[in-house]
Amino acid sequence: MASTLKKIICAVDFSAVSDAVVRYAAEMHSAGRELIVLHVAAEEDKKKGLHGMHLHEFSRYSDILEQHSSDCRFALQHGEPASCILDYSAEQQADMILLGSHGTTSITRLLVGSTAETVMRHAHCPVMVLKTPDNNPKNHGTT
Repeated sequence: MASTLKKIICAVDFSAVSDAVVRYAAEMHSAGRELIVLHVAAEEDKKKGLHGMHLHEFSRYSDILEQHSSDCRFALQHGEPASCILDYSAEQQADMILLGSHGTTSITRLLVGSTAETVMRHAHCPVMVLKTPDNNPKNHGTT
């Protein structure tokens, strides 16, 4: 499967888990593959003009990606994370979605996280969920 991947969507929420996901995406990314780092912000962020803040957060990932000589582009969507990830990946005809999971509630969500669970159930392409241990509550985002 790895040899047929042309376009990978890497969904991030700017948490420590997302840092690990971007690092992993950069390591598995090779020439000829398109890597898109996607962040889904709340609708109210759009109204508050927080676009610059999101660009600043993306710059952290540029440093990680540069260490691995990975070319990528960044995308910002506004809305509910799972549905935006699903819609954007379908629109982009992604071959894989890569995202992290905090997994903080209920038995299924304990294993993968609510956004990750929804994306896995409804994605048009394979989904890879990277579960990283993170016990610091301030680092927990939306995935």
